[in-house]
Amino acid sequence: MISDKINDVITNGMGHIGCVSSSLKPYHADTLANIFDQQKNEITCCLNEVSCEPFLNHVSNGSRVSLFVAVPSHEAYNIKGSVLTLRNVTEDEKSACDLLREKVYGFYEELGIPEHLADRYWLKEPDIAVVFAVDKIFVQTPGPDAGKQV
Repeated sequence: MISDKINDVITNGMGHIGCVSSSLKPYHADTLANIFDQQKNEITCCLNEVSCEPFLNHVSNGSRVSLFVAVPSHEAYNIKGSVLTLRNVTEDEKSACDLLREKVYGFYEELGIPEHLADRYWLKEPDIAVVFAVDKIFVQTPGPDAGKQV
């Protein structure tokens, strides 16, 4: 379901995951890394529990979530699915977070953004993973295909 091109954006892009409460109020959290399992058609979003507490208060197994991922070239996707589990982040997933942070810091350095400012967002301990099954993908890249389902 997910092409290599989309997988590249999932794993190398910046992510933002959202849900709604029972009263339909939206909640969201910034991801520190996203990992796609092609065989299971699942995405694991690594989060920092403290910084995304409001989001986590409204997510449980079976909840619907929407993950927005984008790279600096403006290529972006919205991926929707149902939460399978919330669990601790593994060591491999922490390594993925470290790798993405290094890439992002390199990009920020090219833009002249000091590391101490990037630390406010990126220097958080990834400690909780939200795993969801992918069922819909929408193009969010600006242009004529924006909003189209893949």
